[in-house]
Amino acid sequence: MKIVKKFHLGRLATFAPNRGLPVYNWVYFKEAFSRDLVFLLAESFGLGKGNFVLDPFCGVATTLLACNQLGIDSIGYDVHPIMLFASRVKLRDYDVEALKPIVRKLVKLKFEMPRVEVPDFVARAFSKSILEDVVFFRQKISEVEDERTREFLLLGLMNAAMRCSWAFKDGAAIKVRKRRVPPLRNELRRQLVRMCHDVEHFEVKSCRTTVKWGDARRTELEDESVDAVITSPPYLGKREYIYAYRIEQEILSLGGPPADGLIGVRDGGETEDFSEVEGFIEGEPLDAKLYFKDMFTAIKELFRVCKNGAKVALVTSDGCFRDGVVEVCVPLSEMAKEAGFRAKRVLVVNRRFCTTPQRKKVGVAQEALLLWEK
Repeated sequence: MKIVKKFHLGRLATFAPNRGLPVYNWVYFKEAFSRDLVFLLAESFGLGKGNFVLDPFCGVATTLLACNQLGIDSIGYDVHPIMLFASRVKLRDYDVEALKPIVRKLVKLKFEMPRVEVPDFVARAFSKSILEDVVFFRQKISEVEDERTREFLLLGLMNAAMRCSWAFKDGAAIKVRKRRVPPLRNELRRQLVRMCHDVEHFEVKSCRTTVKWGDARRTELEDESVDAVITSPPYLGKREYIYAYRIEQEILSLGGPPADGLIGVRDGGETEDFSEVEGFIEGEPLDAKLYFKDMFTAIKELFRVCKNGAKVALVTSDGCFRDGVVEVCVPLSEMAKEAGFRAKRVLVVNRRFCTTPQRKKVGVAQEALLLWEK
């Protein structure tokens, strides 16, 4: 297994290049990678029509959208309701000429004072008038019968509302800083018009795309059915995505992800059987032990569903803890070898300092693209 520095790929392992791309940027998800990374990997793997790609941690569907544009069949799983909602909306086909008059009618509706009942953390994130507008438009959108149209409008409302809020994300925390914000109605109009424009000009090729709730450790796929895997599992110690979308969840009337579906997260972990990963967890904190156990289960599941010759690309990072760095990139590749894969390369694409809450440096974590083959 070769370990190679490829820092020129570092930006592609982030969401940043997607921010200017239609449809991809309908939801900002900083934990995601870029469309261009999927394009690069698909070309490197020789993927095309007739192949089948899996993303078992699909997030906001970057891999699936890119496969759509390339004409490659794909399937994605996730357990986070916000991510699944966003992925569904981004991947659907729409009749944009039918959407446009619905959008025009919605943003011209006469305001009626709604009954506002929201949790305190939501109320603190908005001015009174903005919150009333959010609730008013949410009620009106909920009356739309067609699910595709309703969810399209709701995603637009969610994005517009967050741009008109006082909230900002600081890791897993949601903080509030009062500031001048645009009127919600104007922001909603701009958002939905832009989304309609994106739909009108977003080019995809004929292929089959599926996104659904699913645990990466236990998929429903048949043995040896997948030609390639392009994914990024949750990073060790990074749980922001679990807690940071609570306001969006309230706007969409969605719950949070189930604890038993999350990698490395559960109560009573001390009683777990870690015998399968014993060689990778000696001296590591409990969170790391649980993470490696769950990831080994997910890796074995990938081996089961991959065809002989299938390629796997996995973006991950070492974990940062108060007492130092826990290596992840190399151990996951060693686990892949134990599961039966050939671990070809670890491409180190980024390096960053790990610090304590007091900003004391405790080590350097590497972010890497792991390349395996069955």
